[in-house]
Amino acid sequence: MLQLPLSTTPGNFQIGNWPGGEAYMFLSVYDTIVGRALDGSVVPAVAESWKYSEDQKTLTFKIREGMKFTDGEPVDAAAVVASLEVARTGPASASSLTKIAGVEASDESTVVVSLSEPDAALLPILSSNIGAIGAPKVLTAESSKLDPVGSGPYVIDDSSTTVGAVYTLKRNPDYWNTEAYPYDTVEFRVIEDPVAQQNAMQAGQLDFVNISADQRSQFPGDKFTVGEGTPSGIAALWLIDRNGDIIPALKDKRVRQAINMAFDRSLIAESLGEGGTYPSNQLVSPRGEVFSEDLLKVNDYNPERAKALLAEAGYADGFEMKMPSTALTTTYESAIAQALGDIGIKVTWEPIQFQDLFPKIFTGNYGAYFFYNGLTSNDAQDLAGSLVGIFNPSSYTTPELTELMKAANSASAEKQADAFRAVNEYLVDDGWAAPIGYSSGFYAVTKDVTYTAPLVNGQTVLPFAPAGS
Repeated sequence: MLQLPLSTTPGNFQIGNWPGGEAYMFLSVYDTIVGRALDGSVVPAVAESWKYSEDQKTLTFKIREGMKFTDGEPVDAAAVVASLEVARTGPASASSLTKIAGVEASDESTVVVSLSEPDAALLPILSSNIGAIGAPKVLTAESSKLDPVGSGPYVIDDSSTTVGAVYTLKRNPDYWNTEAYPYDTVEFRVIEDPVAQQNAMQAGQLDFVNISADQRSQFPGDKFTVGEGTPSGIAALWLIDRNGDIIPALKDKRVRQAINMAFDRSLIAESLGEGGTYPSNQLVSPRGEVFSEDLLKVNDYNPERAKALLAEAGYADGFEMKMPSTALTTTYESAIAQALGDIGIKVTWEPIQFQDLFPKIFTGNYGAYFFYNGLTSNDAQDLAGSLVGIFNPSSYTTPELTELMKAANSASAEKQADAFRAVNEYLVDDGWAAPIGYSSGFYAVTKDVTYTAPLVNGQTVLPFAPAGS
């Protein structure tokens, strides 16, 4: 049995409604139309193959034959269409699928996705919870919130599950790729406090836990294996009010550049990161093809230049910003407030419950906020994800950015990296957000488990295997 922690209680298993966070359970009970290997590559899953048209506006999937949902219904083209149509309107997924113009089943094993324009991020997006395929009869049923019907490698064992505390998953013997999932049982324990997770690990109740650099000594080598993970997320101050509706100053590019120049990223990473945190002013993974060492010099720490830019923009006396304070922000609040205060921007932190953060962002309560965005090492996906949803609730863009994204999404495979580099350069120069650094963090596993750090973290249990297997 594999024992893993969950930082939050699973909230909603309905496709299109996954509230975020670790997707271990979601992607254990649901299979996705395509999958993601540990090295980040897109691989077959429900679809055994796919092909783009020459203009990259039609994507055709060949659906694996013989698959069934756990209710006995077939996983066929009609089921895939039904799931994608639900995802296209789901509150947690719709913003990532806006370029899909239509989905249809041309026969029982063929799904044709029509796009309004090319979208290089679509395939990797469909390997995440957004591409999950569920049983059509219960896709939108109330029961699916806590009792999903999928075709993934595991099913939830209700008899051994206590909602909100312990969730037990049993192997789905009919899954098409059982050899990739060697555990018969996976148990998830909801433990919100990181220290409590580590204590549970020490007590033998968990097989894996995320730790900080200074906690490595608590997990001696005779009992545990400790390692550094792959880049998993970018910590950033998201300057979402680029229209200036809530904080008028943010409409001015010079103000956004000044905010970037307020942060001594190296110092913050060193003082708060405790290792496993590295300075960055970019919204892409350093493991991708787009990340640039040279760009680190753009809008770099320069408080005097930041003050001058604020004065040029008409804010010589600064201005005020109210931002939400949650359990996620507390570590960074003092550093952010001091850095911005040093250039004349007064920050007020408003305590709220984490579950209220997204609704408050979408209803226009804040013009800026601190949050992590997951990194996938797929540049198209990472950049596209930074331009939608909670990172751009007003769907703001500029003619230049729109053209750059169109060019990148339409580029040939040979030219795509260069095209997305141009997007990255634009976002850094524009001050689209104020990234502070990316995190890889550290982990500890028991000696009974072999863990291969994936490029996409917190998604599936594929990285885990019994030691020696």
